[in-house]
Amino acid sequence: MVKATINKEHYACSVTNGSHEIVADEPFDYGGTHKGFAPKGLLMASLASCVAITLRMYIDRKEWAVDKIEVEVNMDIENGETIFLEEITCTGSLTEEQKVRLEQIATKCPVSKILTVGHEIRSKVL
Repeated sequence: MVKATINKEHYACSVTNGSHEIVADEPFDYGGTHKGFAPKGLLMASLASCVAITLRMYIDRKEWAVDKIEVEVNMDIENGETIFLEEITCTGSLTEEQKVRLEQIATKCPVSKILTVGHEIRSKVL
């Protein structure tokens, strides 16, 4: 469960899961107060962090020599479809075969799976 609460301040939202709290907002250009990630930025952050964590788990299990993993995510629209572009940088020693394997593993993180499958969102105003 995640809950977002917004008051009259445009457009800063307090977002909590009961244990942690973050602020989501819009940039000044969109009338926000720029106090936190914009919602699209949070979506990209979810994907980037999920890929990084998934790769770290895999790399550690394989005992590959990788000190740092950086995942940069951008969004683009092509033919009306949203495309998530991931650039993954691993600091350490990897063969080309290992890099190809990590590209495959990146698509298996839970957030990647959610974003690549059809969805249904059901809203109810109380």
